[in-house]
Amino acid sequence: MPLRQTRLLLASLLVTSTAFAANPPKPPVSDIAAGLLSIKIDGMQDLPISGLKMVKSGEQTVFISSNGRFAFYGGKLMDIWTQQEIKELADIEKVANRIDLSRMKLKPDELGAVTVGHGKAQVLIFIDPRCPYCGKVMQELQALQDQYTFKLVMVPILGPESQNIVVQLACQLAASDTKAKVAVRDRLLKQDYAGLPTEPPTQCNKEPLQKAVVTAKLFDLKGVPFLIAPDGRTHSGAPEVLADWLADKTKAVSSTTTPEPTKVEKKP
Repeated sequence: MPLRQTRLLLASLLVTSTAFAANPPKPPVSDIAAGLLSIKIDGMQDLPISGLKMVKSGEQTVFISSNGRFAFYGGKLMDIWTQQEIKELADIEKVANRIDLSRMKLKPDELGAVTVGHGKAQVLIFIDPRCPYCGKVMQELQALQDQYTFKLVMVPILGPESQNIVVQLACQLAASDTKAKVAVRDRLLKQDYAGLPTEPPTQCNKEPLQKAVVTAKLFDLKGVPFLIAPDGRTHSGAPEVLADWLADKTKAVSSTTTPEPTKVEKKP
């Protein structure tokens, strides 16, 4: 979600929260603490939140997650991406590992996506060109091209070599030449980057690549591949069997049987 949209949403939340200005006096903090210690917990569910910011605007206070997805205001917890209120544990389960691209109005082609397949259902996959587990996924998806349209979004998380490959391929992809786009797709699927220049292109529209990097940060990607299924389910790492995961046939498996995602390379 662009920063401008996040600000607009936050502003709307602040306006809405004025309706709660006439709340009755709050109980003493000691009473609240005592109540929290004495309550019976019927269930607990982690929220997909990394970081929480407190925003003050006049007399209004809003707590918003660092990626702009969740906001606490006026006694409500809202999923801004889907514009839904979170009331029950089941509501969290629905959004915790799901991203609804249609509600976010996110178009993969604007991220410089490489298209593979022509099926009706769309799958978005963030990859690094040098990631071995991304290679596993790309090998498997080639047999599923009649069922799905795969949108491969390149993000350079494995250091300078990956960054050069991504920039070179993204610049070729930005060209209107169909042959160039086919060549980029074939290089990715084969993970064959021999002969690519090492010098940055002099002329290149890098806006799609920049949007891809910002979106990856927005989704708080810790590694690749990162997959978003047609129904919004997400998966970090290569599924044990891609076709089964896409069809939602598999249940959660332990990390001992599912390859870990290739994580972002840390700078020394």
